[in-house]
Formats: sequence, C-alpha cells, structure tokens
Amino acid sequence: MEAVTAAFILIPIAFFLLDVTVLILASTMNDTAVKNAARAAANQEDGGAAFQAANKSLENFKSSSIIKSLDLTKFDYPGSKTSVTCETTIVVNVPIPVPGYDDIKFTARAVEPIVGVKNDQL
Repeated sequence: MEAVTAAFILIPIAFFLLDVTVLILASTMNDTAVKNAARAAANQEDGGAAFQAANKSLENFKSSSIIKSLDLTKFDYPGSKTSVTCETTIVVNVPIPVPGYDDIKFTARAVEPIVGVKNDQL
C-alpha cells in the first residue's frame, strides 16, 4: 500500500522535474544562440552581411522532437554602427506536457558592439 501511495506522489514529481530540466536546457541553448548570432553580426562591415552571419550562426542549432524551432525574430544593425541587437525565439515541446502548455516559447536578446567596421567608415 505504501508503495502505491509513494508512486502516486513520486512519479508526477519526477515528470515535473524532467520538464523543468528540459526547459532550463532550452533556455540556456537559446541564450547561447542569441549571443553567438550577435557576435557573428558584430564582426561584419554592413547590415546585410551581419544579418546573413547571424542567421548562419543559428544553423548550428538543429531542431529535434523537443526543440521545434529556433529563429532570429528581431535584428537591428543601426546606421550609426555602434552596436548590433539580435533577438531569438525558441519553441520547446516539453516531454510530459502539462494541459494547456504543450509548447513553451523563450525569447532572448543580445547586444554586442560592432567591431567589424574599419576606422575610415566611422
């Protein structure tokens, strides 16, 4: 009898902890991805090349049964060429979904100073 009662308590807790672990890892992955995208963009001389570099850096992150998508949702390479801003959104499909929360979205933003501009372009 105690084993059944313990199972009713411990199994949901274990499932919850699994979901929390997946969400923490996905959030960390999104944070790493946006920082890599901003760094790649900051090393370019113009906005077009910076946008391509940011998107190319996100190609290293593959989708899976848990990570549905990782997209560059906002990009800003201002004409003043001071800093580049990138924002990414990751959509996570938790392994044990809670009713009403099948997909979880995380958004991260990174700002990096532009270092790929030659001195005569400033």
